Amino acid sequence: MPAATPHFIVPVSRNLAASLSVVDGPMTSLDLALWLGLVCHALTLEDEPDADGGTLRDEWILSDEAVVWAHGRTLLAATGMRAYSQLERPFERLAATTVSIGRRGRGHRLWKGWEASPVDRETPTEVGIVSGAVLAWGSIHGQPWTVPVNLSALARFRSRFSAIVYLRALAWLAGAGTPSTWKRTPPGDDVTVTIPVQDLPRALGTAQLDGMREWDAKALGTAGRGGPVQEDLETAGIRMVTQWVMAGAGRRQVPVALRIRVSRGAVAAPKGRRQRQAPASALTSSPSDESVTTLGV
Repeated sequence: MPAATPHFIVPVSRNLAASLSVVDGPMTSLDLALWLGLVCHALTLEDEPDADGGTLRDEWILSDEAVVWAHGRTLLAATGMRAYSQLERPFERLAATTVSIGRRGRGHRLWKGWEASPVDRETPTEVGIVSGAVLAWGSIHGQPWTVPVNLSALARFRSRFSAIVYLRALAWLAGAGTPSTWKRTPPGDDVTVTIPVQDLPRALGTAQLDGMREWDAKALGTAGRGGPVQEDLETAGIRMVTQWVMAGAGRRQVPVALRIRVSRGAVAAPKGRRQRQAPASALTSSPSDESVTTLGV
């Protein structure tokens, strides 16, 4: 039998998976895969306090800037791209996108630019600047619960809304990010949450879709019965079933909540050819380290 196709897996804190949201901007699922591939070394760094008791995490949060080595081969592996020139637009979209973390977090730019020149064939290892606060939230050092993000699947998602929903699903399965009003069932391999409509932007990580009709038309499918988001998550080994909870009778029914059931399953093959979607801290790894960690799912 042929060997299983390796997947690019990055461990992320469940806190980041449960709270990262897009405030505005054009970030796609591919772009988030690029960013996580960019910071994958820093996410796993053992952040021990210095002589004064300070940590990199403290510095990252205070300045909201972190300097990281960008290894070209890692970026290409994380995104499935074959040429450095294909990374230009994803970096531009990241720079134009504002995200938030936490319940009342201020806006953060995931990507702040290159310290000098971007990675290319001649200089495949360069230094970039990212949001230190978001990196600190995603760091797994000292975190008892982490979630494995499949960048290989994430980069192939067709819907730009799938990326954050995928992170949420991983967080819910790990028991994070659900207030009591969402009536989450116990964490494990099969979890159900019932989200009041007013909480949907927080729960699904975007305020760019407003109401049942927009979510159905652009993400979840007619009446939530299956759309691009569900299909995308299935390629990452997550089965998601959605159902709108209605109140009223007849034509006066209105949605009051969205019930979501997520469960772990086998990784499904992507459907068809993927359509492309429209110095403040210490260096985190050696520039000579271009290793890519691939784990079978």
